[in-house]
Amino acid sequence: MTNKGSFRLLLLLFLFISCFSFTFAIQLKSLRADEGKTPFSNLSDYEKKKILETLKEKEPIPKPKKPANILPEKKVEPARKGAEVSAPAPAKTSPSKLIPPAPSRIENILSGRFPTTISRELKQYGYDFFAKGGSTFAPVTNVPVGPDYAIGPGDQFTVHLWGKAEKTYETSVTRDGTIVLPRLGSLDVNGLTFTELKKFLYHKFKQYYPDFQLSITMGRLRTIRIFLVGEAKNPGTYAVSSLSSVISALSATGGPNKNGSLRNIKLFRAGKQIVSLDLYDFFIRGLKNKDIRLQPGDTIFIPVLGPVVGVAGNVRRPGIYELKGHESIGDVITLAGGILPTGYLQSVQIERVVGHQRRVVVSFSLDSQKEEGHGNLGIPLHDGDVLKIYPVYKGLRQVVYLEGHVKYPREYELKPGMRIRDILPSYDALLPEPYLPQAEIVRLVQPDLHPETIAFNLGALLAGDESQNLKLEDRDHIKVFSRAEKEELPTVTIEGAVQKPGTYRLLEHMRIKDLIFQAGNFKKSASMKKASLSRLVKGKNGTDVTKIDFSPERAMAGLSPDNMTLKPDDVVHIRDIPLYHQALERKVYLAGEFRFPGEYTYSAGEHLLSVIERAGGLSDTAYPFGALFYRESAKGVQKERLNEYINKLEEDILTLGAQSAETALDKDQAAILQQTLSAKKQLLAKLKQAQPTGRMVIDLPQVLASASSSFNFELRPGDRLVIPRRPEHVNVLGEVYNPTALLAEKGKTVGDYLQLVGGPTDDAEEGQIYVVKANGEVLSKSQEGFLGMASWDSERQRWSSGGFYSIKVDPGDTII
Repeated sequence: MTNKGSFRLLLLLFLFISCFSFTFAIQLKSLRADEGKTPFSNLSDYEKKKILETLKEKEPIPKPKKPANILPEKKVEPARKGAEVSAPAPAKTSPSKLIPPAPSRIENILSGRFPTTISRELKQYGYDFFAKGGSTFAPVTNVPVGPDYAIGPGDQFTVHLWGKAEKTYETSVTRDGTIVLPRLGSLDVNGLTFTELKKFLYHKFKQYYPDFQLSITMGRLRTIRIFLVGEAKNPGTYAVSSLSSVISALSATGGPNKNGSLRNIKLFRAGKQIVSLDLYDFFIRGLKNKDIRLQPGDTIFIPVLGPVVGVAGNVRRPGIYELKGHESIGDVITLAGGILPTGYLQSVQIERVVGHQRRVVVSFSLDSQKEEGHGNLGIPLHDGDVLKIYPVYKGLRQVVYLEGHVKYPREYELKPGMRIRDILPSYDALLPEPYLPQAEIVRLVQPDLHPETIAFNLGALLAGDESQNLKLEDRDHIKVFSRAEKEELPTVTIEGAVQKPGTYRLLEHMRIKDLIFQAGNFKKSASMKKASLSRLVKGKNGTDVTKIDFSPERAMAGLSPDNMTLKPDDVVHIRDIPLYHQALERKVYLAGEFRFPGEYTYSAGEHLLSVIERAGGLSDTAYPFGALFYRESAKGVQKERLNEYINKLEEDILTLGAQSAETALDKDQAAILQQTLSAKKQLLAKLKQAQPTGRMVIDLPQVLASASSSFNFELRPGDRLVIPRRPEHVNVLGEVYNPTALLAEKGKTVGDYLQLVGGPTDDAEEGQIYVVKANGEVLSKSQEGFLGMASWDSERQRWSSGGFYSIKVDPGDTII
């Protein structure tokens, strides 16, 4: 074979071994990870062989069938250092899904939710211990074995020698019950107890080492096989720890089913019954004295459930209990945890099936204060009986109730000869402002206990009137009312310049100063010179209102007569200082090229030039010809005019649309109409997006030159004046050959700038050319007169010669 062929063969062999090892490891990991599976090492030789054959065929591992010689649906780890059967880990629950438990019967009773009937939803007692299918008590996993532990095949332990001999030997018991140790050879230890093993090895090593000490540490313990038969949830053969007991094995395997007995579980060993186990001793009393350790080959037998009785109602643990022998009512009540204090013992019932023919009810008393009640506890119960203990009536007796406007509303014991004053001795028992003219007693009158009301004068009672101190009877309800419940409380109102205007409770001896203080005192805008009080005056023919003026300043100083005593329904009005709020709104804003731009207040009647002077005048770079002036009131007018024009434009569009639909037009007319309609729609869209600015045309140089100028506006709240820097260009826009911005030159006219951009195009409407000045003023060619030989001079308010094209253009102007 060539080297190349050998290399290929080795490579294929390596890949096969790697794949087999990886698959084998994955399968083993799955076996160890899945809860409810037996470790690979605990399987029989036959099962291991089957699994390995399956791995070679690269098929999934078959799940062992039940019953098998492994723990069904449970993971039984090999015992370590005296470990018993491992209990499954509790299932993890997300905190967000946790549901608070329902209140217990005891919690309901003591919280006032008193029972009026009994529940017949009874469960068989004791089976919840096995409900989760596994052990619910902690197994022993890390404790040393006991001195009576019997050594057997599979046990591992370590022998430690110290002293003159320092040796450590690890060994395990073989299947024939022997161990092999250096020097000692093969030794038979099968069946020795842990204590006997120590003595045995000590004597053996003594032959070789004269002075030493010896200790033995158990390592991995062996597993034993047991049988679970009868009425079990999961009958079968199980491999369990050699330290397992009957109860630990039952808890690990799921225990009895509900048709299996809990009180007569039998353990057989070598064909003989070793023990009979009553799980009630463990569940109720915690006793495990008969819970012996299992040995290989033991059989746990669960017989069929014996006679049962149900206990319903007011016992501490209602349920269905299995009888063992001839147990009495008292015995079963003990199993149920005893009777609750709420149980009505004068009439206890038993439902019973008689002669497999009919159901009957037997009633009797369990009242221990009576002789017959004590004797009835010994009555034997029969299979299928249901013992029912009903609750006492929830209503209280020998009690009176205090309710309403009092400090301590509650139940009180009714004592012989008890009267109202025993519960209401003074005003200290009442809340503030009780209604004194009348309180009530609601009494249940015999024989049908219908309610009747008995009124008494609470004020007279507290003043010592014995005629109002009525005698109380069982279940009387004393009701005390508040003054607010039975009469309209007096109020006064304060309005105007106070922090918290509104209606307030009128207290006794309350004055104007007190009311103003309750209302949060004055606002800064309050006038301290004069205020008014409106008062109702009742007369023979009706009610009138009188007005009383007073000085708030004197009232707050406590001076009479201004600080007068208030009466019900008085209305106090605190005035504002005249024009106070208007004065706060007198602000204008100067922005741009001022020496001191900012916000300025102004006095009534002040004009624009005055504020400009207070701002230090204009800066050196200011361009007054381009001043922008904005007014809030103008914005509102512009908005109104814009809306009017938008409405008119919408009507025009609708009219044109109707014309195009109803009128027969030639091709050219239809094209013109469509073009007009499209232009109006575009204009409408732009107008709807436009926002009025409130800008007004202003000739600021004229204002700066003369205070008497019409542009020296009287100021209004919110006015804003913006002065830009001096621009260096003139804009030429629209239908010209080169729309652009040109350098502004002194003395140049409209015609000069049009010449620089090539003049109007052929599509231009020369009669519609106009100039927008930097201050917002507009000059149009349509203003020309006298055959184009004169134009309007807005500065001098007169016509000047030379025509529109001779108008001088200033920096910042726009020719359109």
